[in-house]
Amino acid sequence: MNLSAWLQTRMLQLSARLPVRFQQGKMPYVFFFAVMVIVVLLTYAVISPYPYAQVTFTTFAFFLFVLLLLVNQGFSLQWAIHLGTGLGALILFYAVWATGGVHSPRLAWLLILPLTPFYVISRKAGIFWLLITMALQLVMVLANHLGWVPAFETGMRHVPSSFMTYTLVTCVLIVVPLMYDHLYRQALEASRNHQRELEARRQELEQTSEMREHFIATVSHELRTPMNAILGFNALLLSRVEGKPEAHKVLKHTQQSADHLMTVINDILDYSQLQAGELVIQSETFDLRQTVTHAFELFWPRVKSMDIDYRMVLDDDLPVWVHTDRHRLMQVLVNFLGNALKFTHQGSVVLRVQWQNPGVIFSVQDTGIGIAHERQATIFNRFSQAESDTQALYGGNGLGLAISRKLAQLLGGEIGFESEPGQGAHFWLRLPLHAEAAPAQKGHATSATLLTAQMPWRFLIVDDHPVNRLLVQQVLKNAWPQCQTVEAGNGLDALNALHDQSFDLVLMDMVMPVMDGIEATRRLRTEWPEPASAVPVMGLTANVNPVDLSAFKASGLNDVMLKPFEPELLCQRVEQLLFRRFDHT
Repeated sequence: MNLSAWLQTRMLQLSARLPVRFQQGKMPYVFFFAVMVIVVLLTYAVISPYPYAQVTFTTFAFFLFVLLLLVNQGFSLQWAIHLGTGLGALILFYAVWATGGVHSPRLAWLLILPLTPFYVISRKAGIFWLLITMALQLVMVLANHLGWVPAFETGMRHVPSSFMTYTLVTCVLIVVPLMYDHLYRQALEASRNHQRELEARRQELEQTSEMREHFIATVSHELRTPMNAILGFNALLLSRVEGKPEAHKVLKHTQQSADHLMTVINDILDYSQLQAGELVIQSETFDLRQTVTHAFELFWPRVKSMDIDYRMVLDDDLPVWVHTDRHRLMQVLVNFLGNALKFTHQGSVVLRVQWQNPGVIFSVQDTGIGIAHERQATIFNRFSQAESDTQALYGGNGLGLAISRKLAQLLGGEIGFESEPGQGAHFWLRLPLHAEAAPAQKGHATSATLLTAQMPWRFLIVDDHPVNRLLVQQVLKNAWPQCQTVEAGNGLDALNALHDQSFDLVLMDMVMPVMDGIEATRRLRTEWPEPASAVPVMGLTANVNPVDLSAFKASGLNDVMLKPFEPELLCQRVEQLLFRRFDHT
């Protein structure tokens, strides 16, 4: 073991036996250095040949001992060091003066005087006492030059004290830096440990974030899967209860409740994707009036049971066609209208769309409960609602406005509101929209009436949930009464079915046991011969994770729809794929 390690070990052992005040940080070294100086002073009091030595050095040793006691009782360490250093400077100056001035070996002690303030307090304190020491040395030189200092004495009786002076000063110049080098190493190791803890914490947070995203995606998939069946079968039942108002009313309530649940699911998922930066804007050219009207009319079933004036006002100068993300614009408008109706029990809710040339302002003004002034600054924060009891009274998850603000930013616009408590609220969205040319008309299946309704198509339905397979089968049978359907519970069963017989179209789920839809589609496209490998494949999935969806599309899909789906839209897109295949053959 080297000297440094040995000293560090001994210091640690001794430090554990010190009073509590002297066990932390630099305090052990302060204590040991003070004790060492006290021992040196008492030794000088014994061996020094000068008559003043006994009283002077003993008094200084006693003073340092008192300072140690005071520090142990809570006295400021900095002031204790300044007082000890100041008294030491005076005593050393007197000792050097009395023993020959600049010729005295005692002058060497002034070399170590600034060390303790420098290491324990700060650089500034060390430099301050260095300047004091240099000033004392200059004064001593001047005193020697003017002959004010007694002559330097020689002789054997001065040898022990002089030898002790040089020896101790040399040791102190080595030991003190060694002690504080140990302090530095301790601090460095503590810093490294802290860095390792921060790195471990960072990795833990990243893992937690990944687990959260996976959890949200999994929960979303598991919720969307049964919601697909609920909404799908509800839509089928609604089409069969025309003329039965009571049944129609019950099914409409079911649909509204399911739509509300889907809004909560979508809000949570959208916010997660926004936080992760994975939500992508998909712009398209669409009919502005038709989209706004659709958003407005979504709430008619709710408004019919309310005693309020529910109106829409559209500027005559509005462009017919605009280009932005229609779905995200609808989402913001639905949030505005939903909130307005939720908090308005009488009066009016008015949706206005105004043309600014260029730019469009969408606004919803209500006469509801309004927003308290102290809550307005946080109204766009996640999980924030105007009052602490708002959620209990009116429901909601507090994500709609937070998502709307981020969507407005992604769309290149801005969002804001004005409100007075008890007088309602006015929310607005400004988007930099311009008039666009009408888009090119799409192919054959653009109307609600299917042109191939009497064709005996053969469909393969692949899904691990029997209820979802039943729903798709019912939707297809309603649209194509002559069609034939075959079911498969996973990707491997689907490939076996495709091997045994031919199909006109495959409806493929993504997440399934044994073999998922991604792998089944990839094998179909890459390992199977024509014409089986060219069969159209439409993806139907409740998994909305962008990475998974990209992988699904890249496996060879012709089209993909998310669950829950609209039966009419599914049939139209299926017919488009069938027409496309027919045109190519």
